[in-house]
Amino acid sequence: MKKIISIIALSLTIGVAGCKKDFLDLETNPNTPSTASPQLLLSGALVTTANLFNVPTTNTGAISLTTQSYVSTTGVWMGYWTSSGNYVPSSVLNTNNFTNANYQIFTPFFLNATNYNNLANTAGSDPSADYYVSVANIMKAYVFQELVDTYNNVPYTEAFKGLEDITPAYDKGEAIYDDLLKQLDASIARIKGSSASVSAAFKTADVSFKGDMTKWIKFANTLKLRIVLRQWLALPAKQAALASAIASTSGDGYIDDTFQAIVNPGYTNDDANGLRQSPFYVAYAFNAAGAISLPGDYYKANAYVISKLKATNDPRIERLYTHPSVGAPPAGSAPGTPNDFFGNIYGSSAPKNNAGTSSIGPGLLKGFNMDAVLLSSSESLFLQAEAADKGLIAGSAQSFYERGITASFVTLGVADAVTAAAAYYAQPIVNVGWAASDDKLQAIINQKWTALNGYGNMEAYNEYRRTGFPLDVPVSTQSAQPVIPTRLFYPQSEYQQNGENATAEGTINQFSSKIFWAK
Repeated sequence: MKKIISIIALSLTIGVAGCKKDFLDLETNPNTPSTASPQLLLSGALVTTANLFNVPTTNTGAISLTTQSYVSTTGVWMGYWTSSGNYVPSSVLNTNNFTNANYQIFTPFFLNATNYNNLANTAGSDPSADYYVSVANIMKAYVFQELVDTYNNVPYTEAFKGLEDITPAYDKGEAIYDDLLKQLDASIARIKGSSASVSAAFKTADVSFKGDMTKWIKFANTLKLRIVLRQWLALPAKQAALASAIASTSGDGYIDDTFQAIVNPGYTNDDANGLRQSPFYVAYAFNAAGAISLPGDYYKANAYVISKLKATNDPRIERLYTHPSVGAPPAGSAPGTPNDFFGNIYGSSAPKNNAGTSSIGPGLLKGFNMDAVLLSSSESLFLQAEAADKGLIAGSAQSFYERGITASFVTLGVADAVTAAAAYYAQPIVNVGWAASDDKLQAIINQKWTALNGYGNMEAYNEYRRTGFPLDVPVSTQSAQPVIPTRLFYPQSEYQQNGENATAEGTINQFSSKIFWAK
């Protein structure tokens, strides 16, 4: 953590690639964070978050087109993507024999949390101070949930004391979750209790909801719902308390099919200042000159997901993946039918080359100015389906489930999406049709798995570890163990700078050490 303390000042400029010029060109000295305005702190932190949750990044949070990141790797672990045959296979990816140097999100995520912590402490006398503080704490909860979901126990209560404590103690993941619920409640109460109008400066700096505080409340409620459900199965003794935590959200509602939690500061087709395009697009599609990105060229369809989508007659396959440039049309198809979809087997020693495999599709790669998704409509609706099925919220679990599927069709741009979705979930197929599915949780998580493809790889991995669904997600044929990894290691920097506390967490095994809520 010493490393984190020493670069807090630098973190103010981290990840602002992709912002408008006024968000990039800091007039103030970036080494004196106390002089940065809350507007710049908010917009820069939000754009950094978008980078961290959407693309391969460096350990500072800046976009990297050569980093094999946690975002990409969880997409492989979840059966969405796998390696291209055009490149030398990654032994780390194929064997899952990774170390504490691989896939690290520890430092950049803590830096991003520091951005939000600084914002909450420096909003000052701005007319919209209540809103800056509330948004900062909502987003800090969003980032810290992923830190817990990745590492379990992490520094929290002592994490932001600066030079007063450069070796912060680790808090238990469960205790952090408990406090995140309190922080979200406090943020909602602060928003509701503020008598100030939302300033024009805040609306401009809020590159997520443009100052719409009702949407921020619904986002906070959705995070609460996710935190509650994440631990519900693992901690039955806490279910009464968790149900009480959800009861307070019913009046304000959640993210639904009318909006998503996104970031978009005005992405443009420009490679200047560390890339200004939408982060998912520039990472997996093209740069401003039209050159394909390395991650986009490297990660191709996994044979598992292609088989899964075909078996359920899912028209989203056309939006999630492309047809390869060579190959055979489906058997029995009419002349002129496009080539079939093809994916590589994860861990294959002889994967097909790019011409023979499907790439990430147009429903995900919409353009350089596309929104960066933080929490989608479909994810929220599936959370509500599960909560309704458990009796935690009012409403029909089946209705939320079908709306979640429909939202995924709409987001991906399926033709005549509402009608196509209704035809899809009307099929008498287990884990597609509601009535055909005896295990409702399995049906919900299987459909959430499809909807999280691409924009929600890490969340799909979290849900898999929580529930075990989908049941048949493939392990690499070369994996050192016949299971999908259960967590990451703490980074080497923690053992070097905060060794006593990191070592006290004991020996970590990537195949058997589990997050407190995991199945």
